[in-house]
Amino acid sequence: MTAVYLAIQMTLLMGVGFFARKVKIVDANFPKSLGNFLYHFGFTCVVFKAMVASDLSSIGDMGILVLISLGTMGVMYLFANLVNRLILRKKDDMANISVVDLMFVNFTFMAFPIIEALYGDKGSLYIAAYTIPVRILFYVISPIILSIGISRQKETSGEVVKKPDSVGKSVLKVLLSAPVLAIPAGLACSFLPFDLPDPLMKSVAAIAAVVTPMGMALCGMRLAEVPIKECIRNGRIWILTFLRLICAPAIALGLMFLLTRFTTLDPVLVKMCVIYCALPAAASTTIIAMNVGSDSIKAAQSVFLTTALSVVSLPLWVFLVEKIF
Repeated sequence: MTAVYLAIQMTLLMGVGFFARKVKIVDANFPKSLGNFLYHFGFTCVVFKAMVASDLSSIGDMGILVLISLGTMGVMYLFANLVNRLILRKKDDMANISVVDLMFVNFTFMAFPIIEALYGDKGSLYIAAYTIPVRILFYVISPIILSIGISRQKETSGEVVKKPDSVGKSVLKVLLSAPVLAIPAGLACSFLPFDLPDPLMKSVAAIAAVVTPMGMALCGMRLAEVPIKECIRNGRIWILTFLRLICAPAIALGLMFLLTRFTTLDPVLVKMCVIYCALPAAASTTIIAMNVGSDSIKAAQSVFLTTALSVVSLPLWVFLVEKIF
């Protein structure tokens, strides 16, 4: 039931943002400002806190999970691009959002409590190891994927937005951003022979704690700017939702089934890897989309639909992996 409760909670948080924007409690400029704050300060604190708190001694023992995590993200990247090029034949903002949504799930807010509730302390240890590369790569790769090779001319609205940066400039901009620089900074601080001042770390933790709920509210604000029927009528949003909630965990299930044919793995580890891939799209994708100038409305729509429908799909996947493994 933890999965259902969390999915409902996140949907309600989006509803708060939707309501605030609809009744004009916040104006049209607020979502952009909030997105900038969450990206530059919120993400930076999330990454720094995670790196400082990382138990690096466990990386060796949990190396198999790190490799599985990297391999799964690689497979999802290839799968998303295969669908975009061969089936949908699209190369636009929505195609880039699809790649990010298939590579990364809502690992901060949903993965840890769900896995802990299902598998206890062992599950917590496994998910912590599994998300080590996820936490790093999400803040490095997502902005690059969402910002490269797309047109920014909006002819229908008459709005002209500058063309995207070159690949090299886009990559450099991402690598020099605060969330990415927080990775080496936090890692360096984890090796210090003393603890960082408690007021500093509590302040960092407090800012980090607001990223997910405010990210969900931000999704709701962006949804309020277009009719809900547009989301429902958008076939590509439904396709992405199907890929995220059905195809992605099915691929993970197949990969883990093959892997267990060649090596012996803890059943809890195997189940966790499949259930992780059944989670909805990361709410932070909307924040990054806003920051780099991608289509944040479509990003918010994908977060909304995958989160809402995960109330049904996630318990089914939990039941299925328990039967198989």
